[in-house]
Amino acid sequence: MLRLFVLRPVFEIPMNCTREIAIQRLATVCSEFAQPKLFLMHGEYGELHLPIESHRLWSPHLSFYVSQEDSDSILRCRFAPRLEIWTFIWVLYLAMAFTAFFSLVMEFSIRAIGDAAWWHWIGIAAIISIVLIYLTANVGQQLSSDQMDVLRHQLDDHLAKAELLECAVGVEV
Repeated sequence: MLRLFVLRPVFEIPMNCTREIAIQRLATVCSEFAQPKLFLMHGEYGELHLPIESHRLWSPHLSFYVSQEDSDSILRCRFAPRLEIWTFIWVLYLAMAFTAFFSLVMEFSIRAIGDAAWWHWIGIAAIISIVLIYLTANVGQQLSSDQMDVLRHQLDDHLAKAELLECAVGVEV
């Protein structure tokens, strides 16, 4: 279940096998799967994607890292929008943040010299836009929760094929 107002939800799967074994087994499953557009492994980093025909505007992908903690490995997983959507969202965030900052600087500068200014309205509109972008992204994430479940099940299937579920000690969502 997704937590409300948490963009890019994360979860961990601790395993009591070494990092190298986990990476090797996942790489083997990836090469056997032989669909690099849907399952990609590059060293300790991996991604799961949905087929293009099932993409919607807010369709996610699942990225994961195999990391080492003491003698055990941990699979650190994160859901995120596709790269082109995520980049667009951050460009909008940055554009609105710069707009808010510079319009409020202009407002204070013009008021400092004693003139009347209207720049604060642009700053307020930019701040409201940031809030609306965040809320829209959250709604989009909730609308794509079914696809997040599909990706999570695919990850579990790949972990089972890699025989890594037997060494998993628990799942933290």
